[in-house]
This record gives sequence, structure tokens and C-alpha cells, in this order.
Amino acid sequence: MPRVRSRETCAEAIRSLIMQGEVMPFSELFAHQKRKNIWKDETIWQHLMALVVNLPPARYHWKNAKPFLFLRADGKYELYDPDVHPEVIE
Repeated sequence: MPRVRSRETCAEAIRSLIMQGEVMPFSELFAHQKRKNIWKDETIWQHLMALVVNLPPARYHWKNAKPFLFLRADGKYELYDPDVHPEVIE
């Protein structure tokens, strides 16, 4: 099946999937993105690293990314909330 064009970026699509206070495993986030058949697997994987606030090497590698996800110790993602999550240290 050919990939379709979208005006929504991969980052915007990921952001629209997860609501404040919701926790999602990688597999669920990836599956939602994959079903849209817009982005290659590697694009989705890279976004799910680049958008994590508590993954400092990703911020150095993807300097233009605007991270908004918090990666929990159990490997699940949630939206970063500075009032709830620890301060991100470089």
C-alpha cells in the first residue's frame, strides 16, 4: 500500500495520541503511528526518542526537536509535566 501525504508531522501526530495524565507503552504509540501508513518505521522510532525530555543524548542529536514526552522507569511514555516530573538536568 503506498504511503499517503499528511500535513500533520509525526511529532504532532504523537502529541495528539496521548492526553495529560495518560500513560502509554511504546508498542501502543508505535502501532497508532504505523496504522496511519504515513511514516517509515525508523521515522517513528526516532521521533519516540527525540521527543523525550529526560533523554539528554537525544536532545543533543536532534537539536531542533521540541520534546514533550516523559519516559518512565517502566518504559512507558506520558506527557511531561514540570509540576509532576523531576527537573530535567542536562
